[in-house]
Amino acid sequence: MPANKKYLSQSSWFKFGKLTAAILGSLLASVAIHAALATWLDRSVVLATAVYSGFIVWVGFMLVTYWFPKVWQAWSFLIGIVALCAIVILLAK
Repeated sequence: MPANKKYLSQSSWFKFGKLTAAILGSLLASVAIHAALATWLDRSVVLATAVYSGFIVWVGFMLVTYWFPKVWQAWSFLIGIVALCAIVILLAK
């Protein structure tokens, strides 16, 4: 059964925005979370586990990105996470 046409996006900018939010934004959020954890916890432990947990968190954020109906909502969610982690890093120093 084919997909309903009203749910499919025809805009190439929408697709590009979702894809860049999923790949680039999710990667930035994943790195920011691990950097914030490294300021509060033992750096060697966080860096050792970041190889595996970073990929899992990155894929999780990629999936969450596609739950948002609009591109700006996905980007604002990811930028909010990065900003929150930046605040945590600044407070730790």
